[in-house]
Order: sequence, then structure tokens, then C-alpha cells
Amino acid sequence: MRKKRSSECEIKIREPKDMQRRERCLADPELFLTTYFKRIFYNPFASHHRRMIQAIYDRAFTGGDKAVAAPRGDGKSQITICMGIYCFHATPICFPVIIGQTSPKARKLFQQVKSKYENGTKYPEFAGDFPEVCDPVTALRGAPQRAPHQWYWHNGEQTLVNLQWKQDGIVLPTIETEWGNLASGNRLVYFGLDGAIRGEGFEEMRPDLAIVDDPETREIAFSPTNRFEAVEEMIDGDVAGLAGPDRVIARVVLTTIQNAVCYSAKVTDAKRKPAFEGERHGWLKTYPDKMDLWEEYISLRHKDKYEGLRHSPNAAEFYLTRKDEMQEGCIVNNPYRFISAQDEEGNQLEHDAIQAFFNRVADYGWPRVLAEYQNEPEAEEQSDTIGITEGMVAARMSGRPHKELPSAGHKITLGVDVGKYKLDFVKIAFEGNAVGTVIDYGEWKVQGTEKGTSEENVLIAIMRALRELRIYAMGDSPPDLAFVDSGDYSQAIYSFVKEAGQPWFATKGSDSDRMGFSGKDTQERQYFEQVRADFDRTNKLTLFNLNSPYWKEQVHQRFITQTFDDSHQFNAGSLSLWSSSDLKAHAAFARQITAETLILKDGKKKWQVNSRDNHKLDATAYALAAAGCLGIRVIPKQLPRPAATSNPQPTGNKPTRFKERAGGWIPKRTRS
Repeated sequence: MRKKRSSECEIKIREPKDMQRRERCLADPELFLTTYFKRIFYNPFASHHRRMIQAIYDRAFTGGDKAVAAPRGDGKSQITICMGIYCFHATPICFPVIIGQTSPKARKLFQQVKSKYENGTKYPEFAGDFPEVCDPVTALRGAPQRAPHQWYWHNGEQTLVNLQWKQDGIVLPTIETEWGNLASGNRLVYFGLDGAIRGEGFEEMRPDLAIVDDPETREIAFSPTNRFEAVEEMIDGDVAGLAGPDRVIARVVLTTIQNAVCYSAKVTDAKRKPAFEGERHGWLKTYPDKMDLWEEYISLRHKDKYEGLRHSPNAAEFYLTRKDEMQEGCIVNNPYRFISAQDEEGNQLEHDAIQAFFNRVADYGWPRVLAEYQNEPEAEEQSDTIGITEGMVAARMSGRPHKELPSAGHKITLGVDVGKYKLDFVKIAFEGNAVGTVIDYGEWKVQGTEKGTSEENVLIAIMRALRELRIYAMGDSPPDLAFVDSGDYSQAIYSFVKEAGQPWFATKGSDSDRMGFSGKDTQERQYFEQVRADFDRTNKLTLFNLNSPYWKEQVHQRFITQTFDDSHQFNAGSLSLWSSSDLKAHAAFARQITAETLILKDGKKKWQVNSRDNHKLDATAYALAAAGCLGIRVIPKQLPRPAATSNPQPTGNKPTRFKERAGGWIPKRTRS
């Protein structure tokens, strides 16, 4: 039996299938990528692809730092993955490290590196030409615990392969071959910039190359408190320190700029961060001569979207009949960057990369496209509304009529902004992966208030209006959680929520500078996503304090997200409105959503009030915050869904005020 087990662990190393091909590819990183991973790199490389490849190649041999900004979605991650493999086999690098914006993102990149060695049928040329690594990995047959027992014959002796194939790091086989094996014993690990990065546990071998892929999340890049500065500290401190006290690690940052003051903008600016020798590459090298025709195209695309014509046939026809004229003077970086698929009627969705660029201008707005697709963000002193416009909000339609709910598995939240003369309300239905549809919004008149009405009578009138609104809101589609603004008329709102009971709760907006929104749950306090629920002893109710800047930014981010993907499925985290044939149906709502904008000025981020009529923005923010308290989150693709918890319980051993009441963190109430 022991002999049988031993024979099963023997690795018989084949000779490379095509030694000449292998040598040519090892001498040319572009050829390496297009030969061994042609399923990924099936189009010719554009100039910015070559610059990213060159950046990693040069730093692998000569060290130093480099930063390259490229358009979003144009292959940075795959170049990171496959050039990491190239460095294993063709350069002096022995221990590359993959750095992602978050640990899950970095883990995904790391797992894709492993998959290239595991999937010989998917990448047969690579498996054939590098048997000294691929054969032992393939022999694991999905069971990494076999690795310590693998051996091969070397100089007439059984020699351990020393392969390690773990979830958090790999060590390639230490196999000596006649044809040479630079990858012998090389290692790879990953880190996320949202966690600790330390090098103490690397024993005799320390990392010698860090490849950083898209270091910032959108939340960090647009944080009003400039949280992106922590990213810079991590890369300049923790990542730089991975090599140890007496060595310098080579660093390459491949990124996309999101605004003028984010870390990516700084690291690719040779004047602000000269050590990284920053480069920026955009979708277009030069703009078309006749931009007026493209402005007309954008208007037609907006109109098509308003009318429910998802693929914008009128805009497409306008372009095709004037294609030569509209292309004059325009040069694209990557001519293969467009959607060549066809719609249901057989019409091609996009005809070239120039049209694709202006489709994104129409859908996302110039500010976002200039930053993320051109890497030419607007100057800091100009306003940056993260790409949101009135037209964009009004065009985000779900295809469902007014008040129609998703088919199954939905949750409904309601936000109410309270004023002296009216109540502004927004009701949102959420389905899988935090897809939100505004199914109803409006204004409820507060009867009997006018200038000079006494405070007591105003409170009575507001209380009466809230009761009326409650009857309406609890009708066809009652909310699972309703947040009512208690900022200006606290006593009326407190009286109402105690009378109404669940799911109605008082809320109050604040910001993270004045109130902490993270911490340990206590007997009378519980934390949710940028929301803190406090039990008010004086008024005997639970008050939900929410981070107003955060949730208003979430409103904008959700509306910026396109409603549908290319297969007409709802995009995760998107927020849309009910559909209407009236092009101006949601115009007033859209004006209120954009009544406040996040601006960048002198390197700081602030909310600017463009109009005092911003009540729908506030009400929508309350509804989103309520969804956050219900545990509604965007689940990242290809990651396991965490176990659902309908009523999260506070931690700690002592019984808490929240736990003492049936129903979890929301105290049960009875009507008076």
C-alpha cells in the first residue's frame, strides 16, 4: 500500500512541447501573453497595453517605481495577472506580490493566476511548454494537500517537488531540468489595501516586485474626508516595506483616474509624484473635429432612452449616415474597444470605438468619462458631480409601470423628508443584489400651515399629514422599514412614530465628523452601515442617526450606475424610476436629486447646494439608509453570498435594550 501511494505521488516531468516557441516567448513578453493566453489577448495590443507590459518588464529587471493610468475596463487586471506569471519564468523576480484595492479583489486576481497553471485544457500551449510547473499542479487534481508528498527522480534519487498550493500563497516546484527553470521555488502572495500588509512572516525570501491593480475603490476616491490618503500611506509605507529594511521593492501601479484629487491622479502626475514616472493614456488620442455633431448624437441617444428605446436606434442611424464626417480628426487608442454584439433585431450595438466612447459620454456624463476613460479629470477648482446629471436621473427607467413591484423576494423602504408645508416621500423596492426601483414618490400637503402659524399648530398639522401619508403608504405595498426625518419638527415626528409603531422610525441626519458611525454595540446603541441607532431614554424611542453625506453620495452613485447590462439584466446596485412615455415625467424629481452636488475645490471635497429644493434627494437618502439597515448590500460577483440575517443582533454577553424586545433590534410597538 505504501509503495502504491508513493508511486501515485511520483511526478514524471515531460519535456517542453515546443522548446523554440518557449524561448521566443520568454524573450518577448507581448508574444508570451498572446501565445499562451490567447483566449484573453485575442486583439492586438494598443499603445497603453504595451506601456503597462513594458512598465512591469522594466521594473522586474531594473527595479524602481512606475505608474500607468489606462481607461477603465481595458485589460489592466489581466495584464497584472499574466505579467506576474511571465515574471516567474523569464525575469530575475522570485517573489512578486499582487496588491488589490480590497482583499476580495486581490484574492480574485491571485486565484486567476493559479487557474492558468491548473487549466491545461484551457491554456494547452502554456501547459505544454512549462511542464516543470504545470505537471505537478495538474497532478494535485484539486487537492492541494497532496503537494507535500509529490516527488520526482533527480540524479537517481527521489526528490521532493516542494510545491505549495495554498489559498493565501503559492510556492512553485523546485525542479531542476536540462532546459532551465527560472521559476523554481518562486513564490506569490496577495494583499488588499483594506487590510494589514506586513512582511515579517516571509522568512528567508522577501517580496521583490509589487504589482498594484486599481488601488482605490470608488467610495474612497470620492470620500468627502479624503480617505484616499490612507491608500498612499499604505503603498509608500507598508508595500514599500515588504522587501525588508535593507532592500527596495520594485512597485508598479496600474490604475484608472476617478477624479482630480484621488490617489491615482496623484501617482500618475510626474510633478506631484515624480518617483513613479507617471503616464496617462486615454480612450481617444485626439477628439473629432466636428464636436457639434456628437452633441446632437448625445441628445438623440438621451431621447431614445427616455422613450424606452434601449439600444438607441435613432442615434445609431444618425451616426451611420454621417460616420465619415463625424470621425474626421479623431484617433482612438484601442480600435477594438466597442460592443460588436447584435440586438434582438440583428442590429449591431456599436460600430466602432469612437461611437462607443460617445455612448459612454451620453450614459455617464462628461466628468466621469474624462476621468475614467480619458484619464483627464476636470481641474480641482471645477465642480465634479461624479458624472450625474438631471438627464441621466430622468432616463434611468426600470421598464415597469408606476407602483409595480419586482416579481418575488423584494424589500420595500420609505424615506420621508418633513417640511412645514409638505412632506416629500420616496418609496423604493429592492430585489436581488441591491437593485432598487423607485416605485412611488410625491408630496403630501400639510394642511392648515402658512406664514405666522403658531409652532403648536404646525406640529399638529404635520402630525395629521403624517397619519394621512401613513394610510396611503401602507396600502398596496407597505414598507418593511420607513425613516421619517425628525430634524426640524422632532416632537411631532417622535409622537407619530410611537403612535404608528413598526416599521416607522425617526431619523436624523449628521456626518462622520460630528458623530461616529462605527463601534461596538452596547445596551442602547447599535451600528449599521453608516447608521447609528440610539435608544432615546427621554422620548422612549429608537432614533436612527445617519451619515447624510455618505447616503446622499450613495443616491448619486446608484443613479450613475446603468440600469441594465448588455443582456438587459439589472445591474447590481442600480437605482431606477418607474417608466413613463412622457419625456418630462421625472424632470422635477431629477432636478431635486441633483440639487446638491459633490464638488472638488482646492483639493477638498464638499457638498454644494445648487437649489434649496432638495427634498427628494434627502428622502431618497433616507430610503437607501433604511435599506442598509435591512442588510441590503451589493454582493460582489464570483464571491459567495454571506448567510442572510434578517434581524441582526447586537454583540456582547449582557442583555441589551434592543434584545430585550421581541423582534430583534427594532423594538416592538403597540398603537396608542
